Amino acid sequence: ALAAFAATATVSVATADDQSHGMPDDDPAGEEDVNLRLGRHAIQLLQAARDAGEPKLIAQAEAMAMAVGFVLASRIQDGMPETD
Repeated sequence: ALAAFAATATVSVATADDQSHGMPDDDPAGEEDVNLRLGRHAIQLLQAARDAGEPKLIAQAEAMAMAVGFVLASRIQDGMPETD
């Protein structure tokens, strides 16, 4: 189970690294794709940690998923209600 988690983590990191090169900074469609992929990788890592059943891996994956969620939420520019 631990090997499956490590394999998922390695694939996720390699895939994210491979796709980030050459993306123009002013390409909103590319940024949206990166955001979606980042969220999906966080979910996959959390699922793999839960499948592994290792409490420390689960806690680390949950913390990482929350951090990814905060980053993605900070990138939202439209559609959020304004506060006074």
